[in-house]
Amino acid sequence: MTIQELQNKIREFSKEHNLDSDPEYKVLDTVSELGEVAKEILKMTNYGKDKMEFREEIKSELGDLLYSVITIANAFDVDLETAVSNISAKYEKRLKRGGAGSEYD
Repeated sequence: MTIQELQNKIREFSKEHNLDSDPEYKVLDTVSELGEVAKEILKMTNYGKDKMEFREEIKSELGDLLYSVITIANAFDVDLETAVSNISAKYEKRLKRGGAGSEYD
């Protein structure tokens, strides 16, 4: 499945189940989902006491986070395939100049 197909699937699912909301609420939901990913990672390390051990629950939390990010993109009609392609090109240029891939512009 392409990113565009995934965006369309989530768009249709949201419409079908009346899950649309204003973008600011979608962003708040996404931040909440990111917090759940962080919490799961804490659990994977017993809150920093142990070496990280994989837990299946991280899959669900990452899925929730991705779903939320896609709803934001859909709210603004952002084609995520194009956005990711553009970001990859930007990082390639930055790395060729000797910069780190995650530095801010």
